[in-house]
Amino acid sequence: MKKIVEANAAKNILKDPRMTKMLALAVKHDHTFPPNVLAKLGPRPTDEALVQAWSDLMDKTLANTNYGDLSREGKFDSWLTKLYLNHVNDYEDINGEGGDALGAWKALSTRGLLDPVDQDFNRFASIAKLIAVTRKEKYRQALRKIADAEKLASMKRDSRQVVLINNDRYYVAVPLNYGSCYTFNNSDGIQASFCTGSSSGLSWFERYSKDGPMVDILDKQNMNNKEGKWQMHTATRQLNNALQDNNRGYGHSETPDQQFARLFPGLMREIVAKLASHAEELKNGSKDITRDGWNIPEEIERIKSRYPVAYASTEGDAEEEKGDLDHLLGRERG
Repeated sequence: MKKIVEANAAKNILKDPRMTKMLALAVKHDHTFPPNVLAKLGPRPTDEALVQAWSDLMDKTLANTNYGDLSREGKFDSWLTKLYLNHVNDYEDINGEGGDALGAWKALSTRGLLDPVDQDFNRFASIAKLIAVTRKEKYRQALRKIADAEKLASMKRDSRQVVLINNDRYYVAVPLNYGSCYTFNNSDGIQASFCTGSSSGLSWFERYSKDGPMVDILDKQNMNNKEGKWQMHTATRQLNNALQDNNRGYGHSETPDQQFARLFPGLMREIVAKLASHAEELKNGSKDITRDGWNIPEEIERIKSRYPVAYASTEGDAEEEKGDLDHLLGRERG
């Protein structure tokens, strides 16, 4: 909360007794203002307390837009205060659409993508007029890309995982939160379709992770191919490629276990070894997910029993398969 108190508009508003009184009256007459916030202020809140509450809510809105944190933009604080005092927009307008509209305008502005007439911020007399500009067809594609990039950057900052393997060929990690799943889905390589990393993935991560760890697997040499990104969750018997079309229901003759063994010989055994060596870290890191943390020895046994072909495979299998192919090709040439 310290950041918000330092950044918000209350500091300047409270210097002006007349403005303080006007804003406090606006809050009292705003039927969209959160009743729980007012309730915490007691039956007879002071004007100063009302101003501070309003300002804190404005900063929370500005700090969480689809286009980044705007909570330190004094220009936006002043603009919102003016609209609120003049009863042009109420709290619902500001919180519901205002923050994202301001974020969109700033994102376009700082990238030099606005037409000169739309660059003049002072001409916007309401949130509705600002929204009308940012929703122009010519700006939509750029804003979609910017929003996606901002969300990914935010998820990367918040992501937590235990990295099991990170070498020239593979990146393998156990996600500890939704941010890590979202980043894995949408960052390097092909965009995966794992539900735990989708836009609604938080509930799926919470649902699945309670039953045991997920393992995210990236083949750096083939990351743009659907077979280059995998997710394993043994508790629900899932071992899927990026598009989740690698089971027999999609016409494959192999099981996911057999495919994984063929594509990544020896990797499953290495994952098991790394899970064992990181068992304590994984157990402690997951105690906010499930009360006692994950039982890694149990997870290892599930891997062995559910993916026996992949676990039994070794790097030598790939060399042997290559040798057999070379021999066959040589014989055909002869």
